[in-house]
Amino acid sequence: MEGTRSITFRDGSPGIVRPISSQDRQAFVEGFESLSEESRFRRFFFNKKTLTESDLERLSNPDGVNHLAYGVAAIEEDGSETPISVGHCFRNGNTTLAEVAIVTADLWQGNGAGFELLQSLKTGSLAAGIDQWIAVLLSDNTPMRRLIEKVVGSPALSKDNGNIIEAVYQLR
Repeated sequence: MEGTRSITFRDGSPGIVRPISSQDRQAFVEGFESLSEESRFRRFFFNKKTLTESDLERLSNPDGVNHLAYGVAAIEEDGSETPISVGHCFRNGNTTLAEVAIVTADLWQGNGAGFELLQSLKTGSLAAGIDQWIAVLLSDNTPMRRLIEKVVGSPALSKDNGNIIEAVYQLR
């Protein structure tokens, strides 16, 4: 997986993108608890109340091949990091297709964190032999569809199942 890199958010503040590790479990808990009900619903398609131990184990242990994960943190004036966004790719079996998903803290949405996450996920995916993403999104989640398209272009295939869209994107 791609390593840590410095970024600048749209508002000019500094940040970093880095691979997720098992040491990020508490950041997952705190980040999840800070999400609005709407953000949780857009990410999980139901009002998920908490992350289970199984969720935390799965999300915080990417292997860099079948599961890629990156986090974005804002760099505070004292040099400390505040986690604000996380993204994952989970390979679909023994294929070159992976499901992609990201979530960003409500106060940071629209400030470039999602774009930077998807850039790292794209680079990491291609290095791991993943050349397609499938995104499963609520049909009214236009900002997320636009964000993915900004990074990888229009979907090669899109299936609308009423409230949910499944879109496949080519990474190359």
